[in-house]
This record gives sequence, structure tokens and C-alpha cells, in this order.
Amino acid sequence: MTDFDYILQQAKKAYYSGWNDVELRKCVDMLPSISRQELVLLYSSRWLSHDKPLKDSIFHLLFDARIEERDKKIKAMNVDELIENLQDENDYGKFIVLEMKERFDSLEDADKRKIINALSTTTKANKSWAEGKLKKIDSEK
Repeated sequence: MTDFDYILQQAKKAYYSGWNDVELRKCVDMLPSISRQELVLLYSSRWLSHDKPLKDSIFHLLFDARIEERDKKIKAMNVDELIENLQDENDYGKFIVLEMKERFDSLEDADKRKIINALSTTTKANKSWAEGKLKKIDSEK
């Protein structure tokens, strides 16, 4: 029996009766030894439809390299590039917003105002955050 077959067999059992912690750990440990195609088959299997721990592990094996690449790209951007890419169709928007918010307190006032203006035109939550930061900047002067 291959690792793939074993994991699938355990997933079928777990679908009906829940995971045994030892078996779950064993299956997670086996995941790196199976092919990408088998990982995709497992991830999309109906036997894992309600299985968060194993599905999350498979997801990380499949996409960690892409996620790391995206994060490096975003961290390398300056404030103007972040703002420019905020509305792009590359689905990085929410990660760019997080990066802006993380950097905000360490930026110069001019860059802070650029971020406030950019985020004020997005969601209600971002607008509220930006208004709070603007009040704080104005009160510091």
C-alpha cells in the first residue's frame, strides 16, 4: 500500500468516525512523500470535505512557495508601489493592506498620509482605520 492509498484509506475512516490523533499525525507526516498530483487529488477528495487539519497541511505543501514569493514581493514594494498595486487584479489587495498597516507607524508623515488617502477609498473597515490614524496624526501636531 502506498502512502497515498494509506492516507486516503484513513481519510475515509475519519470521514465517518473522526480522526484518531495518532493516525492524523502519521498521515500528515506522510504527505511530503506523495506527488503533487496526489496531493491535489487528496485536497479535492470528498473524504476531506470536513477535514480541516489534513486539508490545511496539504494546502501548505501545495502553495507555501507561492505564498512566500507573494510575501517577498509585497515586502519589497515601497509605499507608492503598494498604493499602485492596491487595486490591481492580482488578488494581493488584502495582503497589501496588511503590509501598509504593519509599516504605518514607522513611516514619515507624507507616506502615512498617502496610505490614509488610499485606504479611505476602499472598505468601511479600512476607512475607519484610516480616519483613526488621521486623528492621531493631527493630534500629535
